[in-house]
This record gives sequence, structure tokens and C-alpha cells, in this order.
Amino acid sequence: MTVPPALLEFFQKEANEYLDRLEQLLSSTSDRFVDPTAFLTHARALRGSSTMTRLDGLAELTSTIERLATGLRDGELAWNQRLHGALRSALVEMRALVGRALHWTEQEQRRSRTQSVALASVAAGYLSSSGPVQSPSGQIVPINRFFPEDGLPAIVTRSLSPPITIGQRFRVDMAAAADGVSRETAALATGPSGAPHLVLSDAVRRSLLGLADVAESYGAASVSSLATRMARAPLERASERVAVQSFAQQLMDRELTDQELANRVRAATHTWSSATAPRQNRTPAPVVVPVESLLYRGRAALVRAREVRDELKPYWARWEPREPRVLALLAELSELLDLADPA
Repeated sequence: MTVPPALLEFFQKEANEYLDRLEQLLSSTSDRFVDPTAFLTHARALRGSSTMTRLDGLAELTSTIERLATGLRDGELAWNQRLHGALRSALVEMRALVGRALHWTEQEQRRSRTQSVALASVAAGYLSSSGPVQSPSGQIVPINRFFPEDGLPAIVTRSLSPPITIGQRFRVDMAAAADGVSRETAALATGPSGAPHLVLSDAVRRSLLGLADVAESYGAASVSSLATRMARAPLERASERVAVQSFAQQLMDRELTDQELANRVRAATHTWSSATAPRQNRTPAPVVVPVESLLYRGRAALVRAREVRDELKPYWARWEPREPRVLALLAELSELLDLADPA
């Protein structure tokens, strides 16, 4: 649906006002965040305003900024000069994108999503291992005071909207990064060949490396490892692109349990191995051996066994069997051939 130009012009004016207030709050060079509550208020307003425009990618960036603001307010993110710089850069990029609202194209969409993934990747490295430390000891009240023994209703009740946990934030950030991978892979699959294809391939690699950084910051080694392997692949074959797309979509499903997600990642790892091996389809022509020469005995049999071993070595060196013990047995057999008595 086409957004009326008048609405976009109103959005540009409103968004620039929110950006002015956000940048003013970040202007301090202090080692601590001065007013996270006010920052969250303006970030939330900016996200709501950008959602109204229905410009693809813009709401994702503003949502990432809002999530970071929530984490800073709740003490889940540790303030750092690098995070400070990343937020300021994101606001500069956001202002440039707001200026392009009336001429929004796929390029602006990709800029928004790339900035969103990059910002989430930086912020993920500053998760606070301890909870907020803002409550002075004088305000600590024994918990039993909130649960009277006279039958009256308890003062403390379960929150209907509890703060997001680190585990939930992990899934949100992973889904955001995986969404960028999915969109870039779809653009690569439908894009033209030649030089534009190389540009699209690089975009997929950057989004995969961003996903790997997010996963590594949370300690998800299996996801980080697979994303890195995918980023290093040529991405020329359809099977590779399908495997990357499937992997990204699995990570975007936040309804999966942790165990289900782990199982899907293992399955995606096996799928990727199948999609990328063998990389070369050039199979050497088989050596024709006269049938009478197969009847080896004694020294001739040992010599022929060593020749066969030497011909097979380059192949099992590149082979990746599911059971590591297979390669160990082949290595042992090779050593036994060298130790055998030729007499």
C-alpha cells in the first residue's frame, strides 16, 4: 500500500524532533548513561512513528534502538563508550534514512536492516552479568511483609508483563539478525548474474558474520560456527542458498524451545555439509587393471596394497566421515602396511 506523501512529510518532521532529543541525551561523554528513562521514552515514540509509515526495514532499526534503551533502563546492558558510539552512529544513519522517506527503495531497506543487525551485534557484547544496582540498601524490605498472614490479599502479585530475560533477548536478537540473513539470501536468489551477483553475495556474507557475532556474544557456539562456515562459502549453488535460507528461518522461529532450536541447528549443520560437499565434481578416471594382476601373493600383494593405499590417501584426507574413528582406523592400517615384512 502506498503511503501518502503528506503522511511521510509529517513523519519526517516528527522523527527529526525525536532524533534531536535522543542525540541530546547522548551528547554527554560521561561513563554512565545520564537519563535512560527519557531515552527510552523518545526511542519508543520514534519506533511508533516509523511503524506508521510502513517503510520496510525502518521499523526494525527503531525497534532495535528501543530494545537497547529498555536494556539500559533495566540494567541488562552495561554502558560502555563503544556502545555509546554505536548508538550515536545508529542515530546518524537513522536521520539520513528519515530524509529518504519520500524516496524509499530497496537500498534504504537494506541500509536499515544492516544497521539494525550491526547495532544489535555491538550491544550484545555488553550484557550485564549482574542485575541493576540502583536500589540503596535502605529501601530493602523483607518479602514476608508483602504477604500478610491475616487472610488479606497479597500486596505483591505476578507481573502480567515481566521484563524480558536474557534468554528471551537472545532469541529476539537472533531472530532480528537471522531476518537480515533471510532477506539478503532471497535477494541473492532472485538477483541478476555477473557483478551484481557478487555484490549480493557479499551482502549475504556480511549478514551471516553479523549473525555469527550475535550468537558468539551469547555463547551459542554452534550457531556462530555454522554462520561463519556459510559466510566463507562461494554461495554459487542453489543448494547452498537454500540451506542458508532454511537456517535463517529456523532461527527466526521464536516459538521453538531451546532444545528444539538446538536440534534444528544440528540438522542444519548436516544439511550444510551435504549442500557443500563435494565442491568439485571432477572424478579421476578409474585405473584399468588386468584381471590376472589381481591374483597377488606374498611380496607382490604387499607392494600392491601399498600402491592402493597411496592412491587412496588424498581422498580420505578430504573425507569427513560422521565417525572420527574411521579415519583413525585408516591411518592405523596405513602404518601397518609400512611395518609389514615384505619377505
